[in-house]
Amino acid sequence: MTWIKNAIIDLAITAVIAVFAFTGATWSWWIIAIYTPLMVLLKLFALSGAAAAVKQKSDQVPVWFYHVLYAANLVLLLVGLFYWAAAGWAVIWLLSVIAESRNRPRKRTS
Repeated sequence: MTWIKNAIIDLAITAVIAVFAFTGATWSWWIIAIYTPLMVLLKLFALSGAAAAVKQKSDQVPVWFYHVLYAANLVLLLVGLFYWAAAGWAVIWLLSVIAESRNRPRKRTS
């Protein structure tokens, strides 16, 4: 589980989203409002192929962990009635699935 240190920011953002969903804290709204569009842009950048030269770490976070976090973020934002951010996280999740499917080795049928 050495990969957990690589997911600290993702866990922190999920915590901030939870704080917003349950308290409506203004500071958490601003963090979400800034971070969500940046993540969408980063995912689009990753899908463009420009990030292909970046070497992946051996202690990379498992894909299932991101799916759990993205699902939690989406649900928490819907609970908090922050719909445009929820839509942003749905896009982030979808782009991640697309990127994952592109990076997965294809099975040969012969």
